[in-house]
Amino acid sequence: MSLHKLCLLCGLIICVSGTASGMEPDKLFKMVSPSVWLVRTFDHDGLPLNSGSAVVVRAHQLITNCHVLGEASSFALVKDHVSFKGRLEQVDLERDLCLIAVADEHFKAPPVNLADSDQLAVGQHVIALGNPRALEMTLSDGLISRLQRSDDEQLEAIQTSAPFSPGSSGGGLFDMDGKLIGITQRIDVLAGSQNLNFALPINWLKELPERSKAQLDEYYAARKARESTAK
Repeated sequence: MSLHKLCLLCGLIICVSGTASGMEPDKLFKMVSPSVWLVRTFDHDGLPLNSGSAVVVRAHQLITNCHVLGEASSFALVKDHVSFKGRLEQVDLERDLCLIAVADEHFKAPPVNLADSDQLAVGQHVIALGNPRALEMTLSDGLISRLQRSDDEQLEAIQTSAPFSPGSSGGGLFDMDGKLIGITQRIDVLAGSQNLNFALPINWLKELPERSKAQLDEYYAARKARESTAK
């Protein structure tokens, strides 16, 4: 074989190896689906309000969007007709991320592996997994379409062509190695827009405890000031 053909063959092998990286969607689904749960919310009378999704990120802890919980008096994590009562642990309303917990020792759902969302690239293949319209465990796939950044180049949102619908909020956006890269948050419903879906970068989870404390401290300080004024 000539040197030219050998170099060409090596290039093709590298190309094929690159496109074959990561798991097939069916294997990926089996890997991460035990960690994605349906969230059902209820009012003061125990009547159903809304539904959404949540992802297990640590033992007995899940991340979701705060708007999924809304004005609910209580909420539950549901999968395959099994239900666990949840409680709110940390809240970041500005970023729409809430950490919830399940105290029940029978809750054995495994945490997902977390990716570094600062290392994402446009064109990267991803899957979304959630519960649109309470349809449990709905899988879709697509690409990272755009990485939305702030003026100081911090990642603010992951735009993807992987479609999701209301009820998918709080679900997971995963890379093809099964690592969680983002929390599916919203769909662009502006007139004329098509397949514009956005997820929050998972690296924000690291900042959630500090941001939650600051926001709760501000809330309680404001409430104390109101109560003092009312006396």
